[in-house]
Amino acid sequence: MNKKVMIMSSSLDGRLITAAASARELGMKTVLCVREEDDTTIVEADSCYAVDSRDTKRLLEIAEEEKIDGILGMWDKTVLPAAMISKKLGLPGNDPESMLQFLDKIRFRKLQRSVGAFHPNFFEAASADRLEEKCKSLHFPIIIKPSVCSSSFGQTRLDDEKDILPAYEKAAAYSGNGLVCVEEYIGQDELRVFEADIVLVGDDILWDGLCWCYRFPEAPLRPVLATHPASLDKDREQEFKSTVKKILSASGAKLGEYNIEGFFTKEGRFFIIEINPRPAGYYNQQDMQLSSGIDYPRLLVTTAVGDMSYYEQLKNFQRKRRYILAYAVFSFSAGIFDHLYVAPSVRDCLITFREFPGGEPGSYIEDIHADNRPVGIAVLGFSSEEELEEARQNIRQLVHVVLR
Repeated sequence: MNKKVMIMSSSLDGRLITAAASARELGMKTVLCVREEDDTTIVEADSCYAVDSRDTKRLLEIAEEEKIDGILGMWDKTVLPAAMISKKLGLPGNDPESMLQFLDKIRFRKLQRSVGAFHPNFFEAASADRLEEKCKSLHFPIIIKPSVCSSSFGQTRLDDEKDILPAYEKAAAYSGNGLVCVEEYIGQDELRVFEADIVLVGDDILWDGLCWCYRFPEAPLRPVLATHPASLDKDREQEFKSTVKKILSASGAKLGEYNIEGFFTKEGRFFIIEINPRPAGYYNQQDMQLSSGIDYPRLLVTTAVGDMSYYEQLKNFQRKRRYILAYAVFSFSAGIFDHLYVAPSVRDCLITFREFPGGEPGSYIEDIHADNRPVGIAVLGFSSEEELEEARQNIRQLVHVVLR
């Protein structure tokens, strides 16, 4: 395939690496743009640039010099530059304004409200002025979080008026635009959310990447475990798909992979916590491929350059149905990491353990509250949903960190 794709990321993580590898396998030329502090020699590419994702002028110059046919932003901070460049050069992609509605938590709540989707009461805070008084208009508990920030960084849940100002200052410090979103906390009975990585091509949506995502009581805002595939009853499936379709249609988005996190309320409404206009991290694409057989990196890089051949193949593709459990292994105490324990009963089920930099044996690791990354991802495969569920319920005993 005589095409050239530009792939941008704010980190040398699995999304960039696998997308680049898929493009090379297809005979495409690759242009990578990563952070200045990253070691670009560890990724094979035709061209590799160390450039700040905020330097859109330089990124556009690179795209024009390289004469690219398509562009991918694989990280939150690169989604908007990718959209700006694709629009400027007339390449396949999305309008920057449509992407801003997902990247900005306040804009996203407004988008939900505009289409009648379920959403919490919220307000925008540009300063701490009269903040305590404004919070009285909401029902506690509330969440105070950065308007523009990836993951759960800078978020604080408050059960009463105490510590409102410190929570605001924390959120504002993390926020990319300095604004803070204050909203009512929408609770649920279990530490489980429904997560999906759907692929949008025009008005068509591929719904294969559905999973259940679990958290632990000690760290309720941090996803740690995912099980694939996730099935829904007819009513919930209709509610989920209808809600997502309305949001995507109103946003103006047209292309790419979107990571959706949400859950069903007691009334059966699907509450979308957030939609990230890029693939989920932690090699989630590979776990979805193990479960369904769909090659997500291939799908992304081909559609990014306007090649719809693989997308068309998937319309008649026979999906797999393998039961996959992906566990982000954190330590519950700080200390020196010695080894990973895997119980004999599931050793044959272990497909791989993806080690993360900084989590090598002999290194000092923080506990689950302080650490930004797990020591790695343990991926296990099962032949039935019952086997998967039994392992999920006992995962902390079956797979865990051993400290020296």
